[in-house]
Amino acid sequence: MKKFIGPLILTFLITGCSDSDGTRSDNAGDILSRDDAEVLVYNELSEEDKQIYTIDFYKEEGTKYYIRVYEEVNGEINVREKYTVDFHTEELKRID
Repeated sequence: MKKFIGPLILTFLITGCSDSDGTRSDNAGDILSRDDAEVLVYNELSEEDKQIYTIDFYKEEGTKYYIRVYEEVNGEINVREKYTVDFHTEELKRID
């Protein structure tokens, strides 16, 4: 009887501690990072533009990251394009 109780208690402990919804870190893993959002924008550029322009995250609002594509001339930033990237759906939109 004692041999049966030990594995039974262990089984209850293991199943009782499991979480079907996942942990906070598991859920955070589903959110796109800022760096990955910048890569999505980078992949939209032509090979020539990739050599000229810099891609930079500049704001987070709601579920969106705001990314800008710019070049620096004489210490001044000239923004060429701005994008939003939804960090849940990875939807990329160019904004004016």
